Amino acid sequence: MSMRAEYVTRPREEIANLLRRERRFVSAADIHAKLKRARARVALSTVYRTLEHLRAKGDITERIDSAGDASYMLCEPRHHHHAICSKCGKVEDVDCTAIELFAKSLRTLHGFTLDGHAMEFVGRCRSCG
Repeated sequence: MSMRAEYVTRPREEIANLLRRERRFVSAADIHAKLKRARARVALSTVYRTLEHLRAKGDITERIDSAGDASYMLCEPRHHHHAICSKCGKVEDVDCTAIELFAKSLRTLHGFTLDGHAMEFVGRCRSCG
């Protein structure tokens, strides 16, 4: 996975590298704690600013849980969905080309034009069974 932006500051590089290693959604506080444990000198405010910058550029995906808390993950730029393990938090990308058939069905049967959609699949990964 590659980021589409240059990261000129060390804190931005450290945040981007951490996101490259993670295959799960992580909160800004978790990112900050992991960097702190690794002895990186990154302020929590820098983490938030960097995440907002990366989100605005389309390099990361933001997920808001049912409690309203945000978490972030580095994602490929192509359109896809996520299968999220409810036990370990691992995330797999899911290509959903079938959504076009669903959109066509909505138009044909209901006269409804789909402008967008959001979809997550939650269950257990192969390791967690």
